[in-house]
Amino acid sequence: MTEPLEEHSIIEEREALMVSPTGGIPTLITAHFLQPTVAHIDGLPTLKPPSLSSESKWRLNAAFHGWRDPPKKWKSWVDHMHSLHELTWKEVGICEAVIGSMYPIRANNDLVFGIAERWCSETNTFIFPWGEATITLEDMMVLGGFSVLGASVSMPLQAQELVRIEENLNQVRKELIRSKAQKVDHRVWMKHFMQSGSEFEHEAFLSLWLSRFVFPGNVYSTIGKHVFPIAIHLARGTRIALAPPVLASLYRDLSLLKETIVASAELEANANDDSSLAVTLWAPLRLAQCWAWERFSPLRPQPSVIKSGEPRMARWQSLRRSKFENVRGAIDSAGEIFQWRPYVTTVHGLSLPKFYKEKEEWVSNNPSLDEEVESFARCLRVCELVGVDCREQYLPHRVAMQFGMDQDLPGWVPRSNATPEIAWNNYSRPVSDSKLYIPSRLSESDVSTQYLEWWNELFVPQDAVKGIVQRKRSPRMRKRLLQIKKEMKEGNDADVPPGFPPKCKRVEADKHTLDIRSQSLLSWASDDGTSTRTKPKQHIVQGEFATKISETGTEDAHNIDSNKSNEEGSSRDFTFKLPELELEARILRLERVVAVLKAAKFGNKCVK
Repeated sequence: MTEPLEEHSIIEEREALMVSPTGGIPTLITAHFLQPTVAHIDGLPTLKPPSLSSESKWRLNAAFHGWRDPPKKWKSWVDHMHSLHELTWKEVGICEAVIGSMYPIRANNDLVFGIAERWCSETNTFIFPWGEATITLEDMMVLGGFSVLGASVSMPLQAQELVRIEENLNQVRKELIRSKAQKVDHRVWMKHFMQSGSEFEHEAFLSLWLSRFVFPGNVYSTIGKHVFPIAIHLARGTRIALAPPVLASLYRDLSLLKETIVASAELEANANDDSSLAVTLWAPLRLAQCWAWERFSPLRPQPSVIKSGEPRMARWQSLRRSKFENVRGAIDSAGEIFQWRPYVTTVHGLSLPKFYKEKEEWVSNNPSLDEEVESFARCLRVCELVGVDCREQYLPHRVAMQFGMDQDLPGWVPRSNATPEIAWNNYSRPVSDSKLYIPSRLSESDVSTQYLEWWNELFVPQDAVKGIVQRKRSPRMRKRLLQIKKEMKEGNDADVPPGFPPKCKRVEADKHTLDIRSQSLLSWASDDGTSTRTKPKQHIVQGEFATKISETGTEDAHNIDSNKSNEEGSSRDFTFKLPELELEARILRLERVVAVLKAAKFGNKCVK
């Protein structure tokens, strides 16, 4: 008997004090959050990135058994089967994934190790000093070409005809084991079935594709019996949701890799020899590397030009490894340049999915809901991913900015002890929201002030301020920083050097004295002069009064408007000042961005 999950709206719309992820002036706007969120910091678990030395080496030998190049003649077989079964592949949602298997992706171990070092197995997210991110179902769908809709990967074969096909595939498998090969090697399987005229050639083709590129199992380069039912369902036109189990395997192996990296660091600290640890990984981790290439622009090679009809994976085929050596530094200082939504940008040769809208809108949820929009909604919902041999939590509300939503304090979701059947039923249940919010593809997400406060308390003193790749300040820089702080304290009119935030500018508003930054920091307008977001009701400035507003509620926030204050005859004076620590943090961020850009252009010599 299944236990249905308690229904909650996927998206919550409410007014909140919001700010840029990198800091700035809080603004009261209508924001959109993924559920569940919490109202207070109290009770949230403490998350900390690994305390690994920036100088430590990755002393491990990783065998990426799920990361396979296409075998010889694979392209010919794909082209042949595509000409016969293209419509079926599109119907079941595997066309792009199958075509993507033709492209070899060269491994960059340092990049994979670098992001895995920041992996948190408690949340299945990367904990970077500047924010939280992860590989999502959206990545599986847009980048990997797998469907989030369809039947469970463990769906059994019931029809007698389908059972007979499985028996025939098993019979061939047994014969190959008894042959000279003595195993069901991918090459031997391909030679037996490729363009053989067998009535089961399509099922055999998909079995090889699944065994090599999707669910390799635990035996290297061998056709596994576990993929036969999946291949048969797909070949006969039954859609299987492959995105959840593929993502579950990535989460599982990233956790294993992270554990090995931590053990490797301990080995380096305690051992005097050059010994290393070995780990075998079975997930298709090339998807993790391509995920990083899509988002960390300094760490990626120049993408290939996509031809018409090719999937997005074609951008990364056969590219040489980037020569950027300081991977840790680039990752930990990428807060300003991290691409939260790489798929919304126009790429020649690719068409944008329907859920990337030019303007934000609410879509009615009805039986005629577009399949792509329904898929996007599935990507936004907390659930458990049921894999072939594992089950992992999926927590998109922790990385809402990757979907164009705003970020608030993420509610803690305990692990479920439900059976795989219950977990799958909860994943596949219909979307209950009467309307679905689709953000503009060009909108910029913000974070709530309480989220930024929580994150800074956890990470700014440890990483964002210290900086793993932070250049030592010259005496001239230290002198200039002290001079700026002195000018702020004295309130003189000395010039601010180029590249630094503008000084506080005092503006008289009747009986209120507000210190606000230049109006350029308050601009919310797009190139055509129209607002890209809901029009702010009032700009609220950081400082003690901003904290007071969050405590007293939004009604008091409305009273800040100077005209309304005049009508009520208020005589209070408020002074807002740009905190000195915030200025220093901005200088540090600017230093790190400059260091990353220099390193990307001139090599690692510039990053000291």
